[in-house]
Amino acid sequence: MFQFLGQEVTNSRANPNQEDENAAEPSYWWNTSGRDLANMLHEAKYSEEIQREFLSYYRDTICPRLGHRPKEGSTKNGVGRDGNPFEYSFELKGSTKNQAVRFAVDVNQLRPVDKTSPLNIVHSQQVVDSLAGRTAGFDDTWYRALAPWFVKPDPPAQEQEALIEKVGYQTSVILGFDIHHHASSPQGLPVLGKLYFPPCFVAAAKGITRWQAVRSAVKALPNVSSYPNILHSLELIEDYLSTKPKDWEEGLRYLATDFLAPGKARLKVYMRYAGDSFDDIWDSYSLGGRIPGLEDDKEKFWDLMRLTSGRGHNTESGRRKQTDQRTVAQVARKATAIYFSLSADNPYPAPKICSEER
Repeated sequence: MFQFLGQEVTNSRANPNQEDENAAEPSYWWNTSGRDLANMLHEAKYSEEIQREFLSYYRDTICPRLGHRPKEGSTKNGVGRDGNPFEYSFELKGSTKNQAVRFAVDVNQLRPVDKTSPLNIVHSQQVVDSLAGRTAGFDDTWYRALAPWFVKPDPPAQEQEALIEKVGYQTSVILGFDIHHHASSPQGLPVLGKLYFPPCFVAAAKGITRWQAVRSAVKALPNVSSYPNILHSLELIEDYLSTKPKDWEEGLRYLATDFLAPGKARLKVYMRYAGDSFDDIWDSYSLGGRIPGLEDDKEKFWDLMRLTSGRGHNTESGRRKQTDQRTVAQVARKATAIYFSLSADNPYPAPKICSEER
């Protein structure tokens, strides 16, 4: 499938007769990240039709907006830990036999940087527009409500550059895709689109913590009072953080939302780990015991963390040495994130683990 679609990829330069070191190189991104995604879709047993539909979209819509290949001195993206613009994952659920492929991508104009507006989201908006009408149930109401708060493309370029210097990176928004095994229509894209807002820029601009930036954004959503479960879940996170040192409020990584109608869209709050033992991590995951019904997952969570740390399965269920706890926690903080899914139909935030394979 990858080789077949690769025959149609655009030339590595937008104009092969013009030598421009800043020209976009879609074929570079197709031959690297496109191959990665093709391999993942194949391993997850997606049908050839779904593979073709999604990879064609990726080739024609995402790759041309990634700019030129990374070079020495290129601005790094804020997604991958090494500065690359991608993050791939398999979603494993006990409730389904199918693995799902998910990925996030930063298409902000970083190669080359748009010096007139370095925090603009023009490329991201173009991708969002491409999803409208092609994905089932597409609705950008919450995205449009959140973007003016988190994204800062309007101040003079000098002020934007000062924010970037303060924050330490230049990624304004990140696009996410859950790839489905079935399309909603013959012309539809088999994806659920998402968008991630880093809270760092608005926090830096207003002199507030990243948690305060996220909390304010959620509370300001239009008609959010119609969804008391979302507000209750937000209050549980706030209550938990109020018991911790103030700097825990700087551990917020993203606020993400789906491109679905309010009431159906989730709000996902991503947080870094804190603490130096497994029990500390579990405390964060369970919000200090504020989320009921998680005890059955505790041993599974411990086994997952041991696997992430390279120590293998837990062969002595329920017994955790302090040295193992510290090793698990240290690796997990680097390679794993917790996110809490806030939804209209659940009075408690649903915690999830994102574990990287390094």
